[in-house]
Amino acid sequence: MPAFVILLKLTQNQPGELKMKHFQDIEHSRIDALSDGIFAIALTLLGFDLIGSVKKASEAENLSVGLSEQWPVYFSFLMGFFVLYAIWYQYHVMAQFAGRPNALMVWQHGVVLLFATLIPFGAALLGENLNTPNAPSAVFWFGVLIFAEAPIQVLLFAALRIKGHLPVTEDSPFSGETYARLGTLMNLVVTVYGLASVLVALVAPWVALALYALYLLSKVNPVTSFNRMIPRLSVLLGLETKR
Repeated sequence: MPAFVILLKLTQNQPGELKMKHFQDIEHSRIDALSDGIFAIALTLLGFDLIGSVKKASEAENLSVGLSEQWPVYFSFLMGFFVLYAIWYQYHVMAQFAGRPNALMVWQHGVVLLFATLIPFGAALLGENLNTPNAPSAVFWFGVLIFAEAPIQVLLFAALRIKGHLPVTEDSPFSGETYARLGTLMNLVVTVYGLASVLVALVAPWVALALYALYLLSKVNPVTSFNRMIPRLSVLLGLETKR
């Protein structure tokens, strides 16, 4: 009997055969638990650069002068901390109405966590080079790590729309289709803004850092921002806000 015939018979339910239970998508709480752990570790890793700067500062004849010379490390620590904390805050606010995630959504969350783990690397790069001729490159790559998630999310939201299934909770104020379209639009805006900002870094690194900081300020209160922005965007785009 040909192999493909055997395989076909194995995949078909035979008369009187008990139906086996199917594997289910994981609970969203599992992703939340993993994400909190990853963000906690990433935030902790940022502090290692501060500890490392103590030895360098102590080598100076005057400790106060030595500490002041380590200002790029302190600055990069603060930038890295606020980037990570803002991402964590917005991540959980946006996930409030997320339903049981399918495989594509699980990997979509994974992209967020991927770049979260890279922020300590970017902060260390910034701290070591901010006061050197390599500052433009360091600011450029730090910005890439901040904004590179957005274009990837655009593609993933597009894939979710093609698949036609983005699960949301029963009390969600918008449908899965609306969520996907809004997510695509917002990440497109961030992509364009991020691209402009990192290009500016190559010629004016401090201006680029100011643009990064402005972007972070937009994430200070995502609850208020989303409550104001999403209804307006929904009306503007003619999207469904109630299921």
